[in-house]
Amino acid sequence: MLSFLWEMRPYFRQVAGQLALGSVAGIIMNTAVVLPAILLGRAIDRALSLGRGEATAADVGWAALAFIGGTLLTEVPRIAKRWWLMTANARIRANVRADAFRGVLAWPMADVQRTPLGDLMARIGGDVEVLGVGVREFTIETWDTVLFSLSFVVALLVIDPGLTLLALSPVPLAMILAHATGRWVVGRTTRAREAIADLTSAIQEHLAGIRVLRLFGRASASVERVAALSRRFAERNLSVIRLKGGLQPVYTTLMTGGVLLIVWQGSERVIAGAMTVGAFVAYLELFLRFVNRGHRIPQLVNSLQSGAAAYARLRPLLAPALAVEGEPPRASFHPGHLAGAARPIVRALTRRTGPAALSLRDVTFRYPGAPTPALRGLSLDVPAGALIGVTGPVGSGKSALTRAILGIYPLESGAVLIDDRPLAELPDGERTGLVGYLPQNAFLFSGSLRENVVLAPDGAAAADDFLTRVMRFAVLEEDVRAFPRGLDTEIGELGIRISGGQRQRVGLARAIAAAAPGYPGLLVLDDPFSAVDVGTEARIVAALRHAFGPGAPLEQRVTIVVCSHRLAAFPYADAVVVLREGRIEETGTHAELAASEGLYARIYRAQRVAEMTVVDGALR
Repeated sequence: MLSFLWEMRPYFRQVAGQLALGSVAGIIMNTAVVLPAILLGRAIDRALSLGRGEATAADVGWAALAFIGGTLLTEVPRIAKRWWLMTANARIRANVRADAFRGVLAWPMADVQRTPLGDLMARIGGDVEVLGVGVREFTIETWDTVLFSLSFVVALLVIDPGLTLLALSPVPLAMILAHATGRWVVGRTTRAREAIADLTSAIQEHLAGIRVLRLFGRASASVERVAALSRRFAERNLSVIRLKGGLQPVYTTLMTGGVLLIVWQGSERVIAGAMTVGAFVAYLELFLRFVNRGHRIPQLVNSLQSGAAAYARLRPLLAPALAVEGEPPRASFHPGHLAGAARPIVRALTRRTGPAALSLRDVTFRYPGAPTPALRGLSLDVPAGALIGVTGPVGSGKSALTRAILGIYPLESGAVLIDDRPLAELPDGERTGLVGYLPQNAFLFSGSLRENVVLAPDGAAAADDFLTRVMRFAVLEEDVRAFPRGLDTEIGELGIRISGGQRQRVGLARAIAAAAPGYPGLLVLDDPFSAVDVGTEARIVAALRHAFGPGAPLEQRVTIVVCSHRLAAFPYADAVVVLREGRIEETGTHAELAASEGLYARIYRAQRVAEMTVVDGALR
């Protein structure tokens, strides 16, 4: 159960200063915590002595002041302790959540695709909170409950050891019960977290497809599905609450069972003269304060068990915690500091300038879980600075080729070489900005056009003159001038405020700006122009050819691979590769292949006929 706390040592080190200050305050508090009850008893005895003429009013006054002082000596450190430990707990949760997100970003794509997005959201969100409760119980309740109760037990033993042992006899039963119910707590907590993951996944998917649901009149079915998952989560969550809620009165009953024993045995001691009334009141007050917190000790055990269950779900996500080295001085004492927040983000770009040569050596590639390979023993050489067009029928392997080039998924066999070096062996510093990529569906984030192109929160990674050139290459210059705030125009979630063609061109601008303030050595475009007209497509490719082709300076030239089912851009290509069933069917220039009787010629003629038909229809 406590093993997860041992594994979280790096997170405790990140807030070690706050934990130390909170612990010192906790020690002071728990050292003084018995004083109010003891001093109250003495004040009562002084007041009774005053009635008998055995004490003065000054004695009673000083006893009252001592009681007030003892209370302040307890409560002031309590406030300091809770402040330092609560803020430390908040920092731990924030750091764990950041590391979980950082870890998922580093996952292999196959693992990302196997895990539902809602499950990841539930873990990074809800499971971190459940873990935080366990950590909070450990860091705070250790002082508020464990040592707090221990101080009272020691004081009770000093006053009357025999009566104390008798009064505390039910306590071991509560601890045994807490340990015995641990398996139920862990199991029910895990099932509840899994249920919220399923619910989050469903909500995320249905909100993303809300237009489809409305169009097909399936909104009610979507509501029923989410409602069913909500009921399942409620049932599982209630099972956890019922278990913990049912155990709490049992713990309290066991803890308070000693009160009856104290009243019975303590009253006999007072009658026999073995204990004064004040001492009895002080003893009873000490025990009642112990009971008020002591019943939380077995609850603390249950909270740690829930935290362990949440950590087990989070562990596969977590990236290694950031070391405290490199943090600002005394960062562990700063309540609002997050690990790594003060470290500068350095985009190391050590690759040489100029185009990159690309080679595929006998590459066999299979999508995760697919029954057959998408590429079969494919070999291809793309000279540095060339523009290569790749086409073929649906399912021929065009998108698979881009994924193999990018290294998004592991290869089944073969190798991809960039400048004669295996892609998998390139250091991160050299891979940064090496490849620009535009997928079939360019994913845009909420924020401004500038932020989406440079993928930086403030868009500060590239100067305006560089972005202006990038927009010109992507044939977005006129569109940007028409936007109300230019590059700083907010485009909405998923780019909802701009057209589909503009979204693709923003994605192209992002791919070109991947190595800002320079240009990538290799630009991979996967069916990039499906949402633009043929004329715009030709203008885009002509702009890319002019900007990065043989006529450009060497440091500005880029190797371009265009995978597309549309062939309007292919006359500008240096070479064309035709795929079929994951193998190369034909290679050559556009003119050579169009003049032949092969697959490319048939595709080209069919598209020409289709274009002419559309033009004739428009003229009519």
